[in-house]
Amino acid sequence: MRLARVAGTLALAVVAWARDTPIVHHTYFESSLNKLLYFKNPATLLGLDRTSGTVHRSSDYGAKWTAISDIPSGKASRLYAHPFEPKMAFVLTEDTEHWVTRNEGATWEQFSTPLAPTTSGERAISFHAHRTRWMLFTGERCTEETAGWWPFPRLVCHDEAFYTKDGFEQAVRDHKAGDRTGTAITALMDKSRAVAKCIWARHTLEFQEMAEEAIFCLEIVPLDNDKRTLSEPVKQSATNATKVHYAHRRSLSDDLAGMLDGLAKPKTERLIVSEDFFATHRVVSFGSGNDGRGGDRAGGGVVAISVVKNFLLAAIGHAHSDEMDLFVSQDGHEWAESHVPLPPGARENAYTVLESTKYAVFIDVESSASNVAGSLYRSNSNGTYYTMSLEHTHRARDGAVDVERVHGVTGVVIANQVSNWDNAQKGDIIGRHDIKLRSRISFDDGATWRYLRAPAKDADGQKYACSDSQWESGECALHVHSVTSTRTPGRVFGARAAPGIVLAVGSVGAQLLEWRDCDTFLSRDGGLTWTFVLKGAHHVQMADSGTALVAVSDLDAVSEMQYSVDGGLKWKTVALETTIRVTSLVVDDDGLSPVVLAAGSVRSGTHAHAQAVISLDFDAVYKQCVVDANDPKPNSEMEKFVLDAHDTGCVMGHRAEYLRRKPDAKCVLRLNRVLEPQLTDCACTDHDFECDYNYDRDSSGKCQLEGSMVVPKGQCRNKGDRFMASSGYRRIPGNTCTPTSRDPDAPIERPCPQAQPDTPSSPKLGPVTHHTLRVKGEPRLMVFPNSTDYLLMTSEQQLFRTDSEGTKWIEIDLATVDSKIGRPVYLAEHKYDTHRAFVYTDRDVLLFTKDRGATWTRINVPAKANALHIRPLLDFSAEDPDWLLFVGGTECPNCHTEIYASRDNGSHWNRVTTRATKCLFARTLEFHTLPPASVVCTGYDGKSEQDQPHDSPIEVRVFTEPFGKSTHHTIKAPDGCEVGEFHVYGQFMVFAAVCKDELRMCVSDDGRTMYEARFPPGVHVRADAFTLLPAHAGTVLLDVESVRSSEQWGSGYGELFSSNSNGTHFHRVLQHTNRAPSGSVDVERVAGLRGMLLANRVSNADALGPGVHKRLHTVASWDDGLSWHALPPPSDAKCDDCSLHLFGPAMLGNAHFGAPLAPGTMIGVGSVGTHLGRYMQSRTYMSRDGGVTWTDIGDEAQHVLVDHGALIVLVADAKPTDTLRYSADGGVSWTNYRFSDTQVLVDSIEAGDGGGQRVLLSTRPFVESGGISLDESLLVTVDFSQLHAQKCVLDERDHTRSDFELWTPRWGSSRRDASICILGASTSYWRRSPLAPCFVGDSFAPPSTRTHLCECSISDYECDEGFWRNDYGECVLDGADPEQPHGCRDGTEYEGRSGYRRMAQTQCTNGLDLMRPVQRLCGRAGGVHANAYVLDAPIADIQYFANSPHMVVRTDTGKVHVSLDEGSKWTVLPAPDYAEHTPTEFLSIIRHPYFEDYAYFVPRDGKTALYTDDEARTTRVLHLPSVPALHPPLRFHPEYPDWLLFMGKCTDPQCSAQGFVSRDHGLHWDTIHGALGPAGCAFLRTDRAHKPHRQSIA
Repeated sequence: MRLARVAGTLALAVVAWARDTPIVHHTYFESSLNKLLYFKNPATLLGLDRTSGTVHRSSDYGAKWTAISDIPSGKASRLYAHPFEPKMAFVLTEDTEHWVTRNEGATWEQFSTPLAPTTSGERAISFHAHRTRWMLFTGERCTEETAGWWPFPRLVCHDEAFYTKDGFEQAVRDHKAGDRTGTAITALMDKSRAVAKCIWARHTLEFQEMAEEAIFCLEIVPLDNDKRTLSEPVKQSATNATKVHYAHRRSLSDDLAGMLDGLAKPKTERLIVSEDFFATHRVVSFGSGNDGRGGDRAGGGVVAISVVKNFLLAAIGHAHSDEMDLFVSQDGHEWAESHVPLPPGARENAYTVLESTKYAVFIDVESSASNVAGSLYRSNSNGTYYTMSLEHTHRARDGAVDVERVHGVTGVVIANQVSNWDNAQKGDIIGRHDIKLRSRISFDDGATWRYLRAPAKDADGQKYACSDSQWESGECALHVHSVTSTRTPGRVFGARAAPGIVLAVGSVGAQLLEWRDCDTFLSRDGGLTWTFVLKGAHHVQMADSGTALVAVSDLDAVSEMQYSVDGGLKWKTVALETTIRVTSLVVDDDGLSPVVLAAGSVRSGTHAHAQAVISLDFDAVYKQCVVDANDPKPNSEMEKFVLDAHDTGCVMGHRAEYLRRKPDAKCVLRLNRVLEPQLTDCACTDHDFECDYNYDRDSSGKCQLEGSMVVPKGQCRNKGDRFMASSGYRRIPGNTCTPTSRDPDAPIERPCPQAQPDTPSSPKLGPVTHHTLRVKGEPRLMVFPNSTDYLLMTSEQQLFRTDSEGTKWIEIDLATVDSKIGRPVYLAEHKYDTHRAFVYTDRDVLLFTKDRGATWTRINVPAKANALHIRPLLDFSAEDPDWLLFVGGTECPNCHTEIYASRDNGSHWNRVTTRATKCLFARTLEFHTLPPASVVCTGYDGKSEQDQPHDSPIEVRVFTEPFGKSTHHTIKAPDGCEVGEFHVYGQFMVFAAVCKDELRMCVSDDGRTMYEARFPPGVHVRADAFTLLPAHAGTVLLDVESVRSSEQWGSGYGELFSSNSNGTHFHRVLQHTNRAPSGSVDVERVAGLRGMLLANRVSNADALGPGVHKRLHTVASWDDGLSWHALPPPSDAKCDDCSLHLFGPAMLGNAHFGAPLAPGTMIGVGSVGTHLGRYMQSRTYMSRDGGVTWTDIGDEAQHVLVDHGALIVLVADAKPTDTLRYSADGGVSWTNYRFSDTQVLVDSIEAGDGGGQRVLLSTRPFVESGGISLDESLLVTVDFSQLHAQKCVLDERDHTRSDFELWTPRWGSSRRDASICILGASTSYWRRSPLAPCFVGDSFAPPSTRTHLCECSISDYECDEGFWRNDYGECVLDGADPEQPHGCRDGTEYEGRSGYRRMAQTQCTNGLDLMRPVQRLCGRAGGVHANAYVLDAPIADIQYFANSPHMVVRTDTGKVHVSLDEGSKWTVLPAPDYAEHTPTEFLSIIRHPYFEDYAYFVPRDGKTALYTDDEARTTRVLHLPSVPALHPPLRFHPEYPDWLLFMGKCTDPQCSAQGFVSRDHGLHWDTIHGALGPAGCAFLRTDRAHKPHRQSIA
């Protein structure tokens, strides 16, 4: 009876618990829950519906949901869980009112913050891992702002940081009391300090090295950029202001008041840290110069800061590229650069920090040009030295990497490799669908890898028949979908509560198949072996610590789901009450919850189109298992699991015994925490070691040195020393094995590779010396022209003077003039008197010097300097150096300007006008049509104050007697126009005016009448900004911003125009000029060489947009813009059809290619190729013949020409240095000179006007912590005056006795044998011979020249009124001729103007006379006689360029002819510059379908084609990989003109056509594998089809 009763009890228990089916609950929502948040207790979770702004809560694992009534509908925007407080969560809104729960969402408390949460993408709240009530809040401050003098309101936004030390409790109490201002939350810094991110140093539980109060912030600091531009004021109302998100106030540079372009100045980020809530702070220095404090010159700033376990990581950007450096710290004080041994082709511009351990950091670095493959690296224990873990890892476009840990077991990682990486490595063109993936698994934390062993049987019970050799090679193995392609949210493989149990979707074979073609697999031993469980791909999840496995198809809508409660042996179905398209299965991160949630959209029935959350509850499937969580042991229901990857049971140096439910146990676990394994350390074996840094395994598996040997600091000081070196092995970070005497990581004594001195060896000084001045703050240098005298003012208000180019400095004490003068804040040089300078002080005192700073005199000013920041504060007259103009003002608010003039250097002042926005003396050295003392001002015609909004128009007034009566006349703007800005420029006054909401340019050549500038017919100029460039020969050179730069740096471009001699008519000389947002333009006159211009064109202007960056081509003109040519590459460049490209002023503000006193010598920074490359990979190039030939002279970017170009000096930028290089023989040889005892960062290098023999380096020292000093600067003067003892001798009669050579500029094109004539004269220059052992001297006079007159050519004429230059440079009539005789019958002739007039400045003689009258036909158009052009054969093809009069014709003989004026005139297709043996007969002409300026000319024979990128004005060489096979043989990309597809003949006779692809315009071609069909290949993306990836090829 007793036994029977026991049996009966057991039977009853089985009946009570053995439901064997989960309980299913359905909940429907109008819109989907965008985020599910589990609390530590997984029974309670929250769901955020962003669409309705509602938060829902469930307290029964998701079975039932209720909307939280405490939070009004429509408010909720973000949902955060406190990672260290298990019951705490936050709901944030887009406003300043938010909610917090401290009891898992049961109740909510409302609180306010001073600002709305940040919209930058960073989390608004940062949590402290140890002081859990300490939190940082980042909010966004937006203010309506008006810059300059015109009231254009806009919302300017930046982020600010706040903190609370009580978990917002006081903020909750204040809110209840009615305080909605958020005053209980303390500002971390003042509101002027903008941040990009702030985090606690103790952001993780593992990081405990810094003080609890330590906070790191990425502070945003603006960069200064020079600009000289006229740009459009954008009028906006205060109620409809544009929101511009940037992090600093906008200021105006170059003293151009009122200059607006609607864009923020560029910014950079620096890392600052405080341990007292920013009562004090310090800037973190990384010892590289790249700390963000020096703007572009020091680096691109700190890109990111993160805390990973017990490591602090910082990514440092480069200034002129997207490359980065990675720095690491374990204590927040000492930072070290991470040493990553990159493979060839890898780029440090794409780091992905992966899930790491407290022993090592894992990073993946993008290593393929196509962005699909990377390299996985693992650090040593301090995060500084990295070893390669796995090559060719698969990467997604967003940086996600297919490397994922298997959770629940230690040291197991699964990764996907790109097996056809060699194709991916070749270029951007490979499509992501073309890649082939294979899966690898590591059981030692990435030290070694193997393929996943395939299951024994497939879905039909048939053997996969994978041999061991096929498994080891990956040809027959299991490959699984991972991070980049899985449909499972959260952790992909395994769960902490289910050790060893892994569900995955994949396929068996040589590569991973598409998701839809895959099946579902299971491993119960941590990935060692696998079992086929379900046919087809499924969403998968585990519940109740692995008790239940759940799967559902995501390919179609379903009405049932599958599950298994016996370890995957049997699968059952559970019915749903509706048909649903499941989008995800969800469970808590640890896998403890007994409930799996399915989310998706309902497809049919009552709830059709609703969003459903379905819960599958396995809690009641069985009774609870017998297990003691405090002392877990095996029993009839629980089993011990040991991962046995190496046949020893030891993984990562220890044996881990895990306890888990047996698959056939009839019980559920219901654990509330993860069961910890029992660990036992093992003796070390070879499995516990990996190769050390710079070592790699050879074919035998031994670690061999691959890179340079790492010598410990302080060792190998002397020749013959030995040191203890790495054996080549290191214990795997995190491995806990017990050391033995046989361990391979014992150090080995080795001979030193070379002596390692404490400091770099000093070069031999010779006759060169240097002198150093240490000053406080940042220096500003003012050089007196044609002298050795400098003034220096610092940001700390110090003033210095030197009369020896800096070899000796004297600090100027202004108190000697007057004890109440104050300290200098403004320094100005007299524009016309090279001996005078002026200083304004913080006590509103003006002083001047007339002896270059030797003595100073006080000037009494009639008012304080204006408070509206209108500049220039002082202006000077070209007529008399004593004439001054001062822009004073009244006190703000209700302030305005007051303009005063003095004729006696400030002894007496007369008020000229008030409420002016800008005032200048009208007459300059070139503009002198107005009376001598005339002053021109723009100002308001009203009584309201300037700092208050008003609608008064602005007038342009000219005061002809500013020292007496303030009478004036007005320069009237064209009807409907209002002037905003003006300049006195060359022989003209130039105005920017707003005409009917469009920016227009107006010109006056007499100071009385204003004319709107006229542009060529058919050219509609709709400008956002004008930029005036240096004038020449009485003309205006103007760049018009035709496409405005977006908020992304530098996406705009313009058009370059040159005016006639009266400045009113402009003809276009270059299209698609590169512009920066600041208004700087990549067009530069080459100093010292008349008529030469360098410019950068945007070659892909038609394709610019999101993700498409500029491709810049450098072109040069030797005839003042009439024609343009590519720069030839250096003679040793290994390319046939490339050219030299240089950075210009839009990219580098200090880009100057020549010097006035060094004619013909040019230096630039750039690259050789099809377009301008990255700055960090650039080189420095030099030309001594005005740009005709070039030489590579090094990688130091900063340069200066000294002693009339006789000496060239180079020094590094953006990195610490103590040495410069110089050459005294024209760059033939170079000498190093050490100018500092310590490493410094060089900000600039200057040499006065180029006539002296000294250079001045402005540098910043490094402080003890390794950072750059912000408090002081070092001015280092390097003296070359003793380099040569003998002064050079010029003998113009006997050249053999002269130290000078006579150099004549030549054309840098196909006309290079011809001398250059500018304005009718060819100029030859005397300059020092490169090898002459002498110095030119300190004479600042221009170099001696010899001039001979040229015959007149078309360049000596400009177009007459009514005529415009066409693309041949000829002047043609626009419209009807007003001089055509009245009654002139059609078809008859009359004598009319030629259309040309001789330029007033030209000196040419004889030659071409273009002013003779010509015979014209009567008629409406008044056209000239047409001349027939006879082709060599009938026309075979004719092509027109869009939006252009250009056309090309190919005849039956293969000849190509070009017309630039719709067929009126024809020429033969021009041959490329610098190319020989180019084809003359062509098979076809192919127009580029996306880039209108491009056309390709395919040869009849051979593999050398030609192409044009400027509508057939010029041509360039394109090398083909084969002869054409299909028609058309070329296919094109809609976004990248350099990407080409070519269909050519095969080398295999059985192959009809072979495909080739190039991403650098034919410099390199890669073969597309496989023979082509008759349709060939094409890029899938077109101008209409945007969904295909840009790299996809069909």
